Amino acid sequence: MKISFAPSVMGCEKLKAGTEALLEEMKQIPENLEVRVEFNENPQLTAKRVGNQVQITCKESAHYYRGLNQVLHHLDTDTYENQETVYFERNGFMLDCSRNAVFTVEKVKFVIRTLAKMGMNVLMLYTEDTYEVPGEPYFGSYRGRYTKAEIQEMDAYASMFGIELVPCIQTLAHLHNALKWPGKNEIKDSTDVLIVGKEETYTFIEELLQSVKKAFSTRRVHLGMDEAVLLGLGKYLKENGYEKGSVLIREHCKRVLAICKKLGLEPMIWSDMYITANTNGGYYEVPADADCSSWEKPEKGLGLVYWDYYHDDEKSYEKMLNIHKQLSDDVIFAGGSWIWNGIAPNYSKTFACTKAALQTCKKYLMKEVLCTAWMDNGAETPVDAVWPGVALFAHLGFHLEYNEKVLEEEFKECVGGNLKDFMALDAFDSLFLNGKANQEAQNPSKYLLYQDPLAGIFDQEVVKSGVDTGAYYKKLKKMMEICQENSPEYAALFAYYEKLAAVLADKADLGVRMKAAYDKKQLLALKEICEKEIPETIQNLEEMKVLREDLWMSEAKPFGYELMDVKLGAVITRLNSTIRRTKKYLDGGIPCLEELEETRLPYFEKNADKRENRWSQIISGSDLIDTI
Repeated sequence: MKISFAPSVMGCEKLKAGTEALLEEMKQIPENLEVRVEFNENPQLTAKRVGNQVQITCKESAHYYRGLNQVLHHLDTDTYENQETVYFERNGFMLDCSRNAVFTVEKVKFVIRTLAKMGMNVLMLYTEDTYEVPGEPYFGSYRGRYTKAEIQEMDAYASMFGIELVPCIQTLAHLHNALKWPGKNEIKDSTDVLIVGKEETYTFIEELLQSVKKAFSTRRVHLGMDEAVLLGLGKYLKENGYEKGSVLIREHCKRVLAICKKLGLEPMIWSDMYITANTNGGYYEVPADADCSSWEKPEKGLGLVYWDYYHDDEKSYEKMLNIHKQLSDDVIFAGGSWIWNGIAPNYSKTFACTKAALQTCKKYLMKEVLCTAWMDNGAETPVDAVWPGVALFAHLGFHLEYNEKVLEEEFKECVGGNLKDFMALDAFDSLFLNGKANQEAQNPSKYLLYQDPLAGIFDQEVVKSGVDTGAYYKKLKKMMEICQENSPEYAALFAYYEKLAAVLADKADLGVRMKAAYDKKQLLALKEICEKEIPETIQNLEEMKVLREDLWMSEAKPFGYELMDVKLGAVITRLNSTIRRTKKYLDGGIPCLEELEETRLPYFEKNADKRENRWSQIISGSDLIDTI
């Protein structure tokens, strides 16, 4: 393929290199294709082909790759033309590399190429302690932290595609993994919050910022600072007495901003502490007509990132954006693709919230939007499940209105799989919803997988629902088999979920059936469960565990998988224990099964969302980690 550029085009070599990298993924590209690229300041992207002549006109490199990808997927006609409007100056993706899964350099490069095809131009790496800091040997130890060389390799690769690789770190809270090691008591306010005001704290923060400055080419940096709920309430309180959180966050920001200025960095933070510390209420509980004129406000030059993954109505976003506009002239919106809800993604909530959010952002002429991919509770959901949410962000960044048919086409051309196959994963947690969208973020696939069959902590949820869980997940298993055929590029992902469906088909109501048989003295039924059903479930679990391990090792460093191993291995161990305990009872070795004598109680309060993401709460009524 021959590529030519308008005389004003800078960085031609990068564009050629990025183009060649994309072409390596494509097959049967005509060698005589001639591509001409022209950049201008208009917020339009035009991709046009007549015969072997291609003309792409756009504002920046990332948009060029979107246009090129469109052309390369429409070579079956004599002509092709498509024009789109760019609605956001920056449209990005944040990859969480701090919840045990630190994604390999090659996986990040795959993410970069996919974002380029979508026309997205920012990739944030969320690294609490998973990056190398000279002089801090414990920082990120045993966690698979990125070396400076690895970050620079990813940075250079992103630059080739016109994508800005931005460090997203923490400089106040969410630092429990960094602060648990020797030598950090001096700068620790509470378990995961730094103590404000101490010189040692700012020496430490400067070390962090020096490290990211040397590794990343961008001068922008996300400083975190969210959810510091215990700010000033630990060691600080003992040493200094009580001080309002709004004052502490202002003073801390002032000190950290001075370091950023000294290093030539352009900082942003999550905005919640500036709201909650001023109101002493919840982040989203601010009245719509709130007057913020008397609030402690961030200094000019500090970007505020408004995060919201929860609301499906535009009025909620309007209210919050109005509040943010009173606090800062530099506001960024962050939504999310829900892959942090447990074992399976929640696309119902992702799509409802994203559509409302980005339509509102367009009304408010927001310059930058960001799709987060949090991996809470140990990256239990494979990262490729994120793509429908990311593709939706890209889609709404180039289209005024949502168009399902167009999104499906864009997804196929950029991600490689079928969107409908991915959307089928939403069914894993729609068990109790009778076809309704999962706006409550229920996650039964997680708690019914992990819960102990003898303890039956969640059994009442199954009983109350009246759902035939076995039939439900058997149907879903067949659906996953079809998805593997339809989206062979992601066959490994759907094979894993096929096995999960097979496990849940037997295990979801296992405790309910065991309790019922025990109460009715149906010993033959208990014997059948122990000798046939549970061994088959164990076999499926063992196969599922291997598939999950293979997925993890194909996309992330090995560090952190040991906890997935522990979680899934514990289910197998307890199923084997269930067999032994029940057989002892059936053989007359013990007079009863005390676990099955226990009355089953509802886990969730009436009208509460049926969501439990804490593994330690799911597996037992006893403490996993006792207090000292």
